[in-house]
Formats: sequence, C-alpha cells, structure tokens
Amino acid sequence: MIALLLGIILPLFVIIAIEILDNKIYTIEDIERISPIPILGVVGENIAENNLAVFFKPKSPVSESFRGLRSNIQFLFARTIKDKCKTVVVTPSVSGEGKTFISINIATVFALGGKKTILVGLDLRKPKIFGDFEITNKKGVVNYLIGEEKKSDIRQHTKIPNLDVITSGPVPPNPSELLIGTATDELIKSLKEEYDCFILDTPPVGLVSDALELLKYADSTIYVVRQAYSQKGMLKMINDKYRKQEISNVSMVLNDFKVKSKYGYVYGYGKYANGYHEIEEQSFLRKLFKRKK
Repeated sequence: MIALLLGIILPLFVIIAIEILDNKIYTIEDIERISPIPILGVVGENIAENNLAVFFKPKSPVSESFRGLRSNIQFLFARTIKDKCKTVVVTPSVSGEGKTFISINIATVFALGGKKTILVGLDLRKPKIFGDFEITNKKGVVNYLIGEEKKSDIRQHTKIPNLDVITSGPVPPNPSELLIGTATDELIKSLKEEYDCFILDTPPVGLVSDALELLKYADSTIYVVRQAYSQKGMLKMINDKYRKQEISNVSMVLNDFKVKSKYGYVYGYGKYANGYHEIEEQSFLRKLFKRKK
C-alpha cells in the first residue's frame, strides 16, 4: 500500500511542480491574465520552406491568420489616421520570437492587397530580412545613415508585387547612435511620402534601448509573443510603459501557435475548415527537427 501510494503521489507532485515552475506563455488566456495590452491576433506555426508563407502558400491557415491581422490593423488605422502612409512597427521582447517572420508576412499581405508597401530592416545588430527575398545585404539602412548611399541606391524591389525592401546593411559598431540620429527621421519621413504602408522590423525592445526610440514612428505597434518560448516575466517592461501611457497603439500577436489534432497541426477551426484551407501535415522528421524561426 505504501509503495502504491508513493507511486501515485510522487509523480503527481512532480507534475504539479512542473506546472508551477513553468513560466512560459501558451495561450491567449495566459497573455490576458498578465497583460492589459489588447491582443491583435494569433499566427499559426509556419512549416513552409522559408518565411514567405503568405506568398508561397496563400491558402494555408497561416496566410489566413495574416489576412486577419491585416483587417484588424486596418480597423485600428481607420480609427486613428486617414489619408496618409500607415506605419507598423514590429518588435519582440527577445530574439527568437519570430518578429522577422511577422514583419515579412505583414508586409506581403498588405502588398498583395494592392497597397504600395515597403519593409525596412532596422535591426542593425542581426540583419535577417534579405535571405527570404533572395536579395543582398551589402547596402542598406546603415549606408544611408552614415552618408555613403542615397535612398534610391539602398531600396530593392522584390518578386512580390507592390513590395520593396530596404535591408539593414553591414553591422555597424554604433547601431544605437545611428538609429537615434536625424538621418533616421529624414529617411522615414521621405519614405512615408512614397508608400501606402510602411513596415519597420526593429530590434527586441526587451534587449536594446534604441528599439523604444523607434516606437515613436508607429501608427500601430505589433508586439510579438511566441507560444511555448516567451516567458511571462518578459512582458513586465512593455506592460509598465503601456500603463504609464509612454507607448500607445500597441497590440500583441501570439506567434507559432499550434494545436495538435488527428488532422495534423492546424490553426483556427481544425476539421471545420476542411475545404477552405490547405491542411499542413508535418512529416515525422520535421517534428523531430523543427525549423528555427
């Protein structure tokens, strides 16, 4: 009897301890319990070969989730601004939460919707947005900010209609000083006059101070949280600034959200979406070796 009780009670204590000590975010409800910031939407897990999920798989659940984000963002724009360029800033707490994936596809979904869009890489420490578009990072924002290149020389066209990209360029020794200079103001002001939508891929706001400086350009800020990766304590800083009204028009997106069912890893309505979405099955090897975002 003692052995039987110990065999039941000890595993139960272990399970409870794991649940108590687990500080990661898994659901929308987790975010709502710890943050007053509204939730803009949920993005499913991307199992495409690269980050251009909306472009290469337009009928996938992930693409539909980005269309939902576009609708919600446009609703926010309609309430706050009219007849001018709409600027969206995308930032996470830390690296690895998928902000570049979100930036690329938000820009893509606006461009495919007929908006003249530009995506600008302002994460000068870890440039990423060039590889998926098959463009180079030899010249970019850094070269403009130090006076080496003109705006027209750093702008690159992509295979996606209506979408241009300005990459970060070579990693500088002083990224913070470059970003808070007057040249950044001039670049953003001039680009806003040419485009309908302006997407800024910025550094993690929880790691570097210059990310906060970039929030002043935003008409809408997307704060990226990744399922089973982001920790609840990471939201404390952005929550404090939101409560103190130091930032406004910020919303959260839960990224890499997945629910396992017999129909595969799906987002949204699962089996009830049959016929409307391409169900994305994961192979056994992909489940073992998940692609790092």
